Amino acid sequence: IYGHEKIKEALILQLMGGVRKFKEDGTITRGDIHILLVGDPGAGKSNLLTFISKAAPKARLVSGKGSTGAGLTATVVKDEFLRGWALEAGALVLANGGIAVIDELDKMTPEDRDALHEALEQQRISISKANIQATLRAETTVLAAANPKFGRFDPEDIISKQINLPNTLINRFDLIFPIKDLPDAKKDEEMTC
Repeated sequence: IYGHEKIKEALILQLMGGVRKFKEDGTITRGDIHILLVGDPGAGKSNLLTFISKAAPKARLVSGKGSTGAGLTATVVKDEFLRGWALEAGALVLANGGIAVIDELDKMTPEDRDALHEALEQQRISISKANIQATLRAETTVLAAANPKFGRFDPEDIISKQINLPNTLINRFDLIFPIKDLPDAKKDEEMTC
C-alpha cells in the first residue's frame, strides 16, 4: 500500500502494544491501543487489516457483514454430546493476548456493535444465559475499519459528521484515522511507478 506512513507507524506500535498501568486506588488502565480506520472504498483499508492479521503472532480476522455480537464475544450453545449447554468463545475471547481485526464495522447491526463496548473498555466479556454465568478475559487489541456514512467522504463536510458509528463506540478507540481517496493525477502516477 502506497503512502499512509502515519497509519503504518500506528499499526506497528499497536502490534508492539502498550504497558498496563496499575494505579494506587486499584484501577487498571489497559495498555492495548485500539485503532479505527474510516475511509473511502478502494483506499487499502482491508489490505492493511489483512496484513496485520497475518503479521501478528496471535490474531483473528472477522468481517462485520458476517459477524454477530455472539460471534465476536461469546455465546451459549446446546451441546448434544454433553447433553447440556456449553460456552462457545467468540473472536475477541479467542484473540485474548493478541489482536482482533474487524473489517466492515459499519455493516454490523447496532445490537451486534453494542457487544463490543465491554470488551473494548473493560477487556472482559460477561455472559449470563441458560444457567451459565461466566466472565471471560478479552485482553485484546482491536483494529477495525469502516466506510463513511454515505459510502465516500464528502470533501465539503466535516469528517466527524460522516462517521456512521455511535459516539459511545467511537470513544473506545484511541486512534481514529480518516482515509480520503481524493483524485490527484501526480499522486496517482507515483503510486503506479
